[in-house]
Amino acid sequence: MSAKLDQNSIMRYLTPLAVLLGSCAPAQEEGPAANADEPERDYATQVGAPTPDYAALTRQARIEGEGYIRRDATAPAPANAKAVGETWYKRLEAGNLLLGAGFDGKRPDGAVTHLDVGKTESEFQSWTAQNGWNVPNHISWSFVPAMNLPAVSEAARGGIRFWPASSARTGSQNEALLAGRVELRDGCFWATEGDGDADKLAFFHAEIGLDRDDEGYYILIDRVGGQTLARLGEPMNWGGPPSAYISPEAERDLRAACGDAPILVVGSPESRERFLTSYPHLRNPVAPPPPPVTDLGSAS
Repeated sequence: MSAKLDQNSIMRYLTPLAVLLGSCAPAQEEGPAANADEPERDYATQVGAPTPDYAALTRQARIEGEGYIRRDATAPAPANAKAVGETWYKRLEAGNLLLGAGFDGKRPDGAVTHLDVGKTESEFQSWTAQNGWNVPNHISWSFVPAMNLPAVSEAARGGIRFWPASSARTGSQNEALLAGRVELRDGCFWATEGDGDADKLAFFHAEIGLDRDDEGYYILIDRVGGQTLARLGEPMNWGGPPSAYISPEAERDLRAACGDAPILVVGSPESRERFLTSYPHLRNPVAPPPPPVTDLGSAS
């Protein structure tokens, strides 16, 4: 017999062996690993930006849409007003729609006289109609304006991992003027209040959105009126300390996308330069004159 094996003979030996080894190999999971040849996605970073022309931007026309509505009471309170008010208070609270309330006698144990609702008037009408509820007319109501822009524009969507904003509309807030920064790093939003590194995960009010301007910079926008509020990376101001509803789902997704750093609610930030453009008298504040010196004279 010849010591040489032709190519066909070699294949006859190797093919059964390959089948045997393949049957012993661990099964491969289907999913993202199957797309290992795809390039890793690049996310945006913007930790600083030149100041745009806020004198022009503050003259932007507001987007008109369904506005703030207050509906006054048109009937006297019935005998069961306290029970009716409690029912509506709990309905709104359960849906994260309660932005504020007024009570008879200004006490929380009194009957509800007013409710601030985290929906537009038309959304509220649809919601109550779908549930078959009759809206009491002895209570006054207020409704938020419509948000006319999406939370994240198509131009900005590809650069971020997750948009960290509340799913509930914003009610009354503290109004102390705070200062800080919000930066975009590798698709995540980082913030600091005051000086120092932006080492906390930023979280915004529902009314704040993300877009890119004509020069390509990532900007914060007012989803109601459409105004440019700031370029990410600029020194900013916001009212506060702000609060926002952070749903368990939002916190879970934010953590999965950006890690376990503390969350800082920045609410509705505005560029410091935009703020000073709107209120120029604050750019160079003048200290009040000292009080007059009173000469009491010498004792006689």
